[in-house]
Amino acid sequence: MLSTFELKYNKSVTFFVLLLFTIYIGSVGLLCFYPFTADLNRQTNNWETFRLIGKAPVITTPFIELNDFSFYLNILMTVPFGMFMITLFKKYTNFFSLAVISLAVGSFIESTQFLLDNLNLMTRFVDINDVIANAVGVLLGYFLALGGFRLLQKVRLLHQNQVES
Repeated sequence: MLSTFELKYNKSVTFFVLLLFTIYIGSVGLLCFYPFTADLNRQTNNWETFRLIGKAPVITTPFIELNDFSFYLNILMTVPFGMFMITLFKKYTNFFSLAVISLAVGSFIESTQFLLDNLNLMTRFVDINDVIANAVGVLLGYFLALGGFRLLQKVRLLHQNQVES
């Protein structure tokens, strides 16, 4: 049974949330693993852009893409994951577990891209900045959902007090 901060849900709500999570994971999979070819001859900024490790183009310098719009899109892409974390996986709510899972999400995506690049199945940039952005997105989503659920609890409590008065 899905429960978050003493909010209990029936089976149909639980099914709907799991369905949304499945659709979300599928969408992220399409965004991250669609086999398009990156233009390895294009210089995107004045810094080191990438180096090849095997056949995979890898960007290893952190925080050089803070002015790049795609950095913020990576944050936005993983905000829902953080929101699903608080609803589906309540037992992982301590900060250490949340931080590990946040880093694991981006690491999994980038590691899979690295593997697929080296198997010649796609050419995508493997980027430490994406790992950082994904972790920030998961944390941001988690804390936004946490604030929303706490606000919802206060509103429900206030409503119950008004009904009892």
